Amino acid sequence: MFANRKLTALAAVALSALMVSVLVNTADARERRGQGAFSGQRGAVTAEARTHRQNGTRTRDVTIQGQNGAQRTINDERSRNRQTGVATHDRTTTFNDGSTRTVEAERLRTGQGEYSVSREVTGRNGETRVQTDDFSVARTENGRTITGDINTTNNGQIDYTRNVSRQDGVRSVNSSAVFEDGTSINRASQGSCANGSCSSTGAVTGRNGQTTSWEQTRSRTEDGATFERDVTFADGSTRSVDAERIGNGDGTGSVSRTITGRDGETRTQTGVYEVTRTP
Repeated sequence: MFANRKLTALAAVALSALMVSVLVNTADARERRGQGAFSGQRGAVTAEARTHRQNGTRTRDVTIQGQNGAQRTINDERSRNRQTGVATHDRTTTFNDGSTRTVEAERLRTGQGEYSVSREVTGRNGETRVQTDDFSVARTENGRTITGDINTTNNGQIDYTRNVSRQDGVRSVNSSAVFEDGTSINRASQGSCANGSCSSTGAVTGRNGQTTSWEQTRSRTEDGATFERDVTFADGSTRSVDAERIGNGDGTGSVSRTITGRDGETRTQTGVYEVTRTP
């Protein structure tokens, strides 16, 4: 269990670094591969990722290896057929003890602006939760409005509304999920990009009425990128993440990630990555 917590703590920086993998073109497919080694106060981890795209499908396999042989693997498959209007997303995570967590999702276009979605999650304990949704999408003057009826195993029926608009370079999203008991979850965010930098702010008010807010910035640099995220919780405590990726221009580079928790303690994760190109 302790080894799994180490993997969870370091997986984010590992996967973020592997996203810089080089895209390789072949006759009828594309493939990218990446690998890296990362360390922090909670231990060390190595990670490998391979992504294959072909004919409307994308398959990604990730292996994360921690100390003392602890390992986690992820298989993520997506497919989309524009003609039939069917899109699928299946994900299986296998943990160090052999247990698995699976997510199977499917979206079906049932008419003009009408969609049906199903999502089935089977946890490590073998229990399965099912969620089915019926959505309608309507175009507005500067965006779109999504309304839906969601039915879940644990939370019953949920009325969902999402409004997305874009004006003067700013994208705004406001959503509301109202539960059977009258409580709701409300989320509002705004974001924009300019000159290689994207910034956003947002807030979520939970069913208990408490609000968590955040602001974050992603910026390209001459040889990499930086990321900053600050979260403020309802009790006034904060959590911040500062990350940086520096490339050497030859398929190698380094990453660093500093996290300051709600208790004020700071920990740093660092690593190196290498991108390989297949012939």
